[in-house]
Amino acid sequence: MTPASPETHLIESDLADAALERLLVAAGAGEIHRPPGSDWTVSGDAAPDAIDAANAIRRAIHGIYSAQDDVTEALITSQDHLIALRALTQVNLSTLGRSEALRDLLDQARVLTASDLVAMVDDRLVHTTGGPSADSPELTEVIREATKSTDDPEPRLVGQGNAVIAPLNDQSGGIRALAFLRTNGPVYTTGDLRLVRAAVAAADMQFALTRLHLLEIKRATFEREHQVASSLAQAVFSQPAPTLSGVEVFSDTIPASLAGGDFFAFAVVGDVLWFTVGDVAGKGLPAAMVMTRAVSAARVAFLTHDADDPAGAMCAMGIELYDYLDDVGLFITVALGAYRPSTGALHVCNAGHSPVMLVLDGTITLIPASMPPLGVLPEPRGRTVRFDLQRNDALVLGSDGLAEQENSSGVMLGYDRLAELCAELPGESAERLGHHILDAVKRHADGTPPSDDRTLVILRAVEAIHDRVS
Repeated sequence: MTPASPETHLIESDLADAALERLLVAAGAGEIHRPPGSDWTVSGDAAPDAIDAANAIRRAIHGIYSAQDDVTEALITSQDHLIALRALTQVNLSTLGRSEALRDLLDQARVLTASDLVAMVDDRLVHTTGGPSADSPELTEVIREATKSTDDPEPRLVGQGNAVIAPLNDQSGGIRALAFLRTNGPVYTTGDLRLVRAAVAAADMQFALTRLHLLEIKRATFEREHQVASSLAQAVFSQPAPTLSGVEVFSDTIPASLAGGDFFAFAVVGDVLWFTVGDVAGKGLPAAMVMTRAVSAARVAFLTHDADDPAGAMCAMGIELYDYLDDVGLFITVALGAYRPSTGALHVCNAGHSPVMLVLDGTITLIPASMPPLGVLPEPRGRTVRFDLQRNDALVLGSDGLAEQENSSGVMLGYDRLAELCAELPGESAERLGHHILDAVKRHADGTPPSDDRTLVILRAVEAIHDRVS
């Protein structure tokens, strides 16, 4: 909006004066005089009432023109404020670099409030735009005032009224206040404080939007990683249970909301069933990536070791995975073994995994760890233990998500109760025993979501071989 120039108003005033003079003459005002810029005067028998009325009209017209100039100037200032406020609210902190975004935010706040300097003061840094140098006394005093704690959320005048401190509502990022300074201009007025409040509101909004945007990015990244981790887990668990005469196999996993690192794998090599169950100490995509590498290493170990040497296979896995696990800072608990149904010989090596239990005639026998988890030592050493299974004997391997499943009161199922469940159905099939255990864990949870994957593998001997040899 462009105001009328002073020259335009002068011409309009002269035209109005000329019109009034003609009216006075027509009204019989007689001889009249008006020095430039002054009221009319009369001589002789001129009509004083007409002159007074004309002078009043003339002053009113000039007052209207003056008021018009003031209103136009105010409208221009208001328009400038609106433009500056619009620019302030459009500063996008979520897409610009932080330093660039802060500079734009402070620049627009400075324009909006007609300040010489605007500073943003946080717990450790001061960001400024315009105004005096960083070590000037004026700025030092303003910053000192801005760092003072206050419960008053309203902007406050400091100094001689040439500075304003405005606390920010959103202090989640450690930012405390905006400081406004005029070094040469007029002091801040009540109207200026309204503009300061507008600048603070816009800044608060932008910081809140930025925080929401970053949370959305984090959530989207998390969901994408979860999808990838779930896809990797599905690829691992999509392998059908192996079929080998003389043994039943049950395997299942119930993933937590955040995919963990549970895994199992099988391989039939000749008349031997190789198996492994493991748990990566981690969750999400990193754990899923480690899990896939562990499964690959296990399958190679199955093919390159004798059935009576699971410890050798486990050590080979540990050496293969150590550098990678050391880089990502994770480790894996693993139980690995081989079962030959034709002889009933079961060989197992346990690298820190639990639970690993034998169900022999309805009695539970724990298979303890004989070596540390993989990833702890660069060249691990372990020991193989042997059992000879009879008909209906079973090996139960699970993950800690079974025993550590909590109910709504925060009470875990526990390893003792898990062992009882494993012994409750002697002589039943591996599948029925597996569902019995998982259903009992689900009932205990009573709707409480699992905090970790619940993985269960059962091998059950279905042929009588010979008397058990311990």
